[in-house]
Amino acid sequence: MYLDIDGGSVYYQETGSGRPLILLHGWGQDVSSFWGLVPLLKNKFRLYLIDLPGFGRSELPKKSFTVQDYADVIKKFIKQKKLEKPIVLGHSLGGRVAIKLASSNPNLIDKLILEGAAGIKPKQGLLKIGAYIPAKIFRFLIPNIFNLKTKIRHKFYKVIGSDYINAGPLRETLKNILAEDLTQDLKKINNETLLIWGDRDPNPQSSISIGKKMYRLIKNSRIEVIEEAGHFPHLENPKMFAYYVKEFV
Repeated sequence: MYLDIDGGSVYYQETGSGRPLILLHGWGQDVSSFWGLVPLLKNKFRLYLIDLPGFGRSELPKKSFTVQDYADVIKKFIKQKKLEKPIVLGHSLGGRVAIKLASSNPNLIDKLILEGAAGIKPKQGLLKIGAYIPAKIFRFLIPNIFNLKTKIRHKFYKVIGSDYINAGPLRETLKNILAEDLTQDLKKINNETLLIWGDRDPNPQSSISIGKKMYRLIKNSRIEVIEEAGHFPHLENPKMFAYYVKEFV
């Protein structure tokens, strides 16, 4: 299904019954990233899986996007669908978007779930994206891709090729996203928040130390750490991930 938001076509999938839960994927991914969670969550939630603009089947933005631009798209999605206080779950880039959405629209959503989210600059400073070739960029954005099953890994390569390498506007979008520090946004969040992290996330932008910093910055939050998991806990241990989500809500 598609929604027209600000003249752009945004693809989404809707399934299940219960409280509304929006799922926002990471960079280079799409709605299929969460398909493994659907059978584990659909009996408790009305799930809304959204392809962020520029990814999957959603239209490529006509300009470079910021985190706020993505948050505005989700805000308008919520209003167009007339969703009442949805729970928002964001992974990686989707976590950045969820942070910005919650900090600027606290009454629009209910609870917040962040998985391997980024938004605090690591100690070594901002990655100089312009100096890296795409393959090296994605070594950080999808750091443990080689630990995933072959079928999943090939899928990510396909997405990377189609959504990044051949899409000029997304290069500037990536720079915009990595340049923004969301520390002040994290401090503003009042929504009850669950952070789910893999203890082996090697991404400097979303390492376990970053997760713990976010936990300290968000007032009403708790953190659950999934052992032996990297940057993709929802793919690496979906049953444990779904358990934490259902127990939190």
